[in-house]
Amino acid sequence: MINKIIITLLTFTLLGCSDDPNSQVTGSGHNNSNVSTIEFAAPTNDTLLTITGAITQLNSKNELHLDRNALLQLPQVTVSTTTLWTDGKSEFSGPLLRDILSAAGSSAQQISAIAANEYAVEIPVDDVQQYQIILALEKDGKILSIREKGPLWVIYPWSDHQELRQDKFYSRSIWQLKRIDLHD
Repeated sequence: MINKIIITLLTFTLLGCSDDPNSQVTGSGHNNSNVSTIEFAAPTNDTLLTITGAITQLNSKNELHLDRNALLQLPQVTVSTTTLWTDGKSEFSGPLLRDILSAAGSSAQQISAIAANEYAVEIPVDDVQQYQIILALEKDGKILSIREKGPLWVIYPWSDHQELRQDKFYSRSIWQLKRIDLHD
């Protein structure tokens, strides 16, 4: 009986991650306790993401380099949302940004996200803790190419949270993400 109550409470807690009863966020990345134990070896393929700054896990000199295979080791989450840059609702898949931070051993309060063209934005860690923000690797089941804003695109669940439909959040949706610098 107690197990049934706990399962029911956990279910309501997970469903409560969104203010929309028809939430379009699915996947296994809702609990990051298991990701902090992942150890990333040096990439064997092209590095998609370099993480620097306030991290404890390194696989290169003072940095953590992640290729597609490393990012796929993390729980994958699908966010079904509209964006300013796509037509209609799309399904974006990838790891939660908070899982990546946890796996990197970060305690930082601020995230500097830098794109391939050196465009940079600051993403508050509060955003990452409050919302199901993913680093999308795929859109509608297809790997994101550079032409399609890939290989990594920061996606907020705009369709699930009306308060995210503001310029400040749209501007944080950096595409062709290459580097994250973590700091206080």
